[in-house]
Amino acid sequence: MSNILTLYNMEFKRIYKLYFGLIVVLFLGNIVSIGLGIYDTMRHMNRNQMIPVDFNIFKTYINEDYVKGFAIDQIHVFSSVVLGIAVLSCLIYALVIWYRDYYSRSKTICALLTLPQKRFNIYLAKLLTILVMIYGIIVSQVLFWYIDTIILKIITVANIDGFTNIFSNMMNNNSGLNLIPPYIIDFLMINIFGVLLSVVVIFTGVLIERSYKRKGIVFGILYIFLSLIVYGYLLIKYVSYSDQALQISLIYYIALFVLSIFISYKLINSKISL
Repeated sequence: MSNILTLYNMEFKRIYKLYFGLIVVLFLGNIVSIGLGIYDTMRHMNRNQMIPVDFNIFKTYINEDYVKGFAIDQIHVFSSVVLGIAVLSCLIYALVIWYRDYYSRSKTICALLTLPQKRFNIYLAKLLTILVMIYGIIVSQVLFWYIDTIILKIITVANIDGFTNIFSNMMNNNSGLNLIPPYIIDFLMINIFGVLLSVVVIFTGVLIERSYKRKGIVFGILYIFLSLIVYGYLLIKYVSYSDQALQISLIYYIALFVLSIFISYKLINSKISL
């Protein structure tokens, strides 16, 4: 375990600027989302109430209904787009974290693979690095949504009971764009297990490519592509049966996770080359 944490510490030192940079971008994206949300709300109020588009519109008696029913949804949509970009950046980095070691000037992979320790520790350290990045960004977004509602309340002088309740105002929105769902089962399946499985599948695709070179490019992409296609097919087939869809998803998650870990373990210990 200490070897894994040592390797993780090394990986984190190499990416901490990127990590905190993404959090700063996420925060700025939320601030911009507030501005866009307020502007769109003023335009919406203008169309429906025939009131001139002006910031003073928030001082009218209809302010609270529009803020609660429209502005929060708009802010959620804009900030969710920024969150999606941040998480996608981390998933792309799940590729970079391996290829950087191969193509950097120092050829770090040479030193890592020849260390007197289990090779799979390298895999676990990189996996931990990506997961900490993504989970950290998700937690940051939940915090930023809470801050968003406070800022919105101050700006619009809205007096609504429970206005700053993040789960009822941001996560239970009407936009249909729930990247962080409020229900525990959905949250675990998407934001915890789903994130873990996504990174593991990407890592497996990279190790396949690194192990079989030119053929590996096709095999690696095919592995990632098929994992998505099969899961999409299962969701479409069982979407009308929520309980059965959950069971099928769990079985698929476990099966794909075990298969990916098994393939990765075998490749990194006996097949992958410098």
